[in-house]
Amino acid sequence: MPRMVLGLGLLLWAATQARAEQVDILLCLAADVSESVTVHEYHLQKQGHASAIEDPEVVDLIASGPHGRIAVLYVEWADQEQQHEGVDWQVVGDLPSARDAAQRIRAAAMPPWISRSVRNTSISEVVHYCLRRFQTAPAVSRRRVIDISSDGTNNVGARIDQVRDAAVAKGVVINALAIEDSVSPFPDGTHTRPIGGLVGYFESNVVGGPGAFVQAARGYSSFGEMIRRKFLLELAGLE
Repeated sequence: MPRMVLGLGLLLWAATQARAEQVDILLCLAADVSESVTVHEYHLQKQGHASAIEDPEVVDLIASGPHGRIAVLYVEWADQEQQHEGVDWQVVGDLPSARDAAQRIRAAAMPPWISRSVRNTSISEVVHYCLRRFQTAPAVSRRRVIDISSDGTNNVGARIDQVRDAAVAKGVVINALAIEDSVSPFPDGTHTRPIGGLVGYFESNVVGGPGAFVQAARGYSSFGEMIRRKFLLELAGLE
């Protein structure tokens, strides 16, 4: 009986996948809101993601893809137990749907733990979170991308390089926006300013998969423009 139930479950899953909407990318946007992120920087990051997703050039690239649409999830994260779904999966394929997704990001409630004095940085756990959420998307795509933005290193939880490698082995691409010159760095400086630089850290430990890359932002004031450029790079490779 258990084998029959399992077989039936697999058949139902396959049928559901076959009927699901096809999109060009499942994109998990993962925004760091750990201890080194000030309230002002938090809002700059949220506004940056919203503005980028509704940027006309970004929308044109989305619409020009084979399926003409992508699915986007927005999550804010800190330590192993702090992942907050800002906006559930949204399918974006034109300017109205992009503006709707952007407005949902802007209106999203702040994480319930945002005021805690200790909010460490677990990039590895948000990668796990995105991997789980890919399974809940209302659409399917052969391209799944985790888009990390952070101003610091993975300082709690599983080793990020090992988690990265496991995600890449599943066919997932991880890109990153390294936010340099945080105004609220940790006292010893090594978390936000690691030896070799934050970009080098992300290149060595975080990003992976075909075409993976790191984009750098000079502080949160440039976040909006740099995340827009990052979206353009990710979407330019759609075939």
